[in-house]
Amino acid sequence: MIFIDVTGACKSPRNTGMQRITRHIFRRLAGRVPTTGICWNLVGNRYQYLGQRERDVLERPFQVLGRPSARPEIRGEHFFSELHRQFFREPIDLSHELGPGDVLLIPDIYRDGRLTELPRIIARNRARSVAIFHDAAALRLPSLYPKAHPHFRAYIVSLAVFDLVICVSHSSRDELLRLWNEFGTLPTQTAVETWPVELTEGEQGQPWRPARDLIVSVGSFEPRKNQIALLRAAEKLWESGLIFDLELIGRSTSYFGGKVKAELCRLRRTNRAIRWSKHVNDQTLHRSYRACRFTVYPSLMEGFGLPIAESLAYGKPCVCGGNGALGEVARGGGCLIVDQTSEEALAAAIKKLLTEPDSYERLCTEARARKFRSWSDYTEKLLEHLEITRRQATVPVVSEN
Repeated sequence: MIFIDVTGACKSPRNTGMQRITRHIFRRLAGRVPTTGICWNLVGNRYQYLGQRERDVLERPFQVLGRPSARPEIRGEHFFSELHRQFFREPIDLSHELGPGDVLLIPDIYRDGRLTELPRIIARNRARSVAIFHDAAALRLPSLYPKAHPHFRAYIVSLAVFDLVICVSHSSRDELLRLWNEFGTLPTQTAVETWPVELTEGEQGQPWRPARDLIVSVGSFEPRKNQIALLRAAEKLWESGLIFDLELIGRSTSYFGGKVKAELCRLRRTNRAIRWSKHVNDQTLHRSYRACRFTVYPSLMEGFGLPIAESLAYGKPCVCGGNGALGEVARGGGCLIVDQTSEEALAAAIKKLLTEPDSYERLCTEARARKFRSWSDYTEKLLEHLEITRRQATVPVVSEN
């Protein structure tokens, strides 16, 4: 039995990168081996089984919330929802439920009571324990996340108790090993498995063609995503006479979203061609990828850089940074790599792709030539890491969507 912690993906329809990946992993593992989703309750400080509401959010998030939303987490990630789950969801004591041959899989970040509970659970049983590590931006960008350091440091240290930590890029593994060394933590076994990027039939088809060149940027409104630099770069280009539309896609946040929205409102008051589509469903997201001329991903640091890979999978160039994991994705072709901390560099790159057809077509050709791993390949590798034998696993029965 695989027990997979789906806490971040089952409480609300939030669908950023980690939630999307967790939902995919759960669905594909459940189609191959006996799999149980579990959820951490912040009020009770314990794990619980999923109820029907949590299963619906995990398996069909956009049937729970079909309309675009600025803050999708409000639909389920608040005190009263957590209190309801505390009283109406069955608790699970993993210390007794896990046995030899079982697997505990933690695919998302945790910075709550699990920091002390998971090491205790792992120490008390013989089940295999595997975590997936994304990035350490909260530690490496302390000026942007001043309150995150203590809990995130404890999270990094706690990862060392797992039998295996799967990192989403070579850069994220290097960073994890450096942090363990800095903290004097004895490292555990690590592996690198990059995310799959696979377009399905529902995400293909004839693109919507906007009246003007459309530039798309995907990412939640948080400090490291760097949307304010992008907006100011776009403003410089509009002032110079360039004509294009800019679309931002992603949820807002309570601690930083207001700053980005203030910039959006200021630009709208001057009639700039900009819109915020908010948190949208997968069909709308991929429709924008198909429609755009290219994308801009100004993030300062990532564990992988999924919007870059998705843009390339659609044959659309991406303007992005080249540091760390961003560079791992970008350097294979199809990207215009810039200093994303500079508004001037972002503006120059956007102008280049809007005004130099030869450069644009070259990057389009490179993007269309890129190959990314499939979900079937990723699932097979994950089963190997979980030490699930072919005899235990069934033939894949999960349909693509």
